[in-house]
Amino acid sequence: MYKLVFFFFCGISLLIGQICIAQYVPLSSSKSIETPIYIEGFTYPKFDELSHFAWFNVNLKVLKETELQIIGDHYRRYNEDRFKIGVGFRQRLSEKSRILGGYQKEWDLYNRGRGYPNPLPRKEVFFGVQHQVKENILMDARLVRPTYESNFYSIGLEGVKTRLDMGTRIKF
Repeated sequence: MYKLVFFFFCGISLLIGQICIAQYVPLSSSKSIETPIYIEGFTYPKFDELSHFAWFNVNLKVLKETELQIIGDHYRRYNEDRFKIGVGFRQRLSEKSRILGGYQKEWDLYNRGRGYPNPLPRKEVFFGVQHQVKENILMDARLVRPTYESNFYSIGLEGVKTRLDMGTRIKF
C-alpha cells in the first residue's frame, strides 16, 4: 500500500512541478519552449454513478527518441474496482512506430466482493509495439506476462497467464 502511495505522490509532484513551471512561461512568446515532461490522459464520460474508466501517462523524455513513463488506470463497474500503476519506456523506431515495455501492478480494490482492497497486487511485465495508423489514431499490441501467481486475474481473463493485449487510442 505504501508503494501505491509513493507512486501516486510522485505523479502528483510531477504535475505540481509542471504547473509551477507553466506559471513562468509567457503566453505570447515567439519561441516554443519544450519541456521534457508531458502528461497524457483520458476519462470516459459517466453513463451511471457506478461506472468509471480513466488512464494517465506522465512522460519524461530522457533522450531524443526515448521516454520513461508513469502509467496508471482506474476501472470500476458494478462488481469490479481495479487500479493499475506502473513504469515503462517508449523508444521511437520510425516516425510512426515505437517499441514499449515496462512493469505494472494491479490492485483489486473490491477484493472479490469483500469491500476492501486486496493487499497483494497482480504484478506483470509487458513488451510491445505502438503504431500511428492515421494522424490521430494509435494502435498498440503488447505481450503481458504475470511475474508470479496472483489470487485474482485481469477482468475477463480468468485462468489466462500470458496474454496479448491490443488496443486503439484516438486523440481528440
